[in-house]
Amino acid sequence: MKSKILVVDDEPAILELIEYNLESNDYQVSTATDGAMAFEKISNGDFDLMLLDQMLPKMNGMEVLKKMRESGNLTPVIFLTAVDSEDTKIKGLISGADDYVTKPFSIKELLARIEVVLRRTSHEQKKNSFQLNTDVKSLIIDGQEISLTKKEYELLEFLIRNKGIVVSREQIFDNVWGINSNSQMRMVDIQISHLRDKIEKDTKDPQIIKTVHGFGYILEV
Repeated sequence: MKSKILVVDDEPAILELIEYNLESNDYQVSTATDGAMAFEKISNGDFDLMLLDQMLPKMNGMEVLKKMRESGNLTPVIFLTAVDSEDTKIKGLISGADDYVTKPFSIKELLARIEVVLRRTSHEQKKNSFQLNTDVKSLIIDGQEISLTKKEYELLEFLIRNKGIVVSREQIFDNVWGINSNSQMRMVDIQISHLRDKIEKDTKDPQIIKTVHGFGYILEV
């Protein structure tokens, strides 16, 4: 089955170039020319990946990505950007982007990066079936039910609401324990550790709840 890719750029020449080369390499392509159109299409369509320009009319690429992740849409995103700065890349990756391609780019490089992201995300999607059982406050992974304590469940529920987005320890503490709690901030790390013991195959190399050093944690499922 052909992979479906949404290409978003407001420059007709670039849009046409990418569309032609993707279709020539057996991808199914849809296009959008502004951020609002992109968000509508990605929300209503079943895409395997989105190529997203950062500088767009109506809604810039970073805003589109933020709204996607906040709504729970985890479609892989590769940013197309003319701004080749480390801060910009870090900001995009923290917001949930999967990769960056800097303009001007070679088609060969773009195709290679698309293939890598599709291969990786396809593998991750097949790896775990992951859902909360709200009736009994437990977690089901690949059909296996895992019991959770009340605080573990509340913590995991918060991470799921923010899946694909880096959340700080302070955000976790305020939302799970409450800003007036008598508990200490280190409880966040302790509960994360307890959760990993239950849901990660290798706690030394976590693949579900990942640490983003200097920022916090991110849930990737």
